Amino acid sequence: MVRVELEIEEAWAVFSQVVNHMLDEVDLHKSDKAAIRRWKSSEMRPGREEMDALHEKMNADIERLWDVRRKSEIRKPDWR
Repeated sequence: MVRVELEIEEAWAVFSQVVNHMLDEVDLHKSDKAAIRRWKSSEMRPGREEMDALHEKMNADIERLWDVRRKSEIRKPDWR
């Protein structure tokens, strides 16, 4: 069985990409965007408790989705 697990830096890169995309696409006031950027750079750095929790959650979700997909593949009949 294949095991997929993100390193903390990879989880931060995914998180950072999502936040940056949101900041680019969502119409927010400048002060709100600045607050989100400050939060991202201070609270959500690798090594911080909040980022560690997100890292664990992301890996747990990936594992759960992988298990669901694997079980789904097992249940498919051969004749399809």
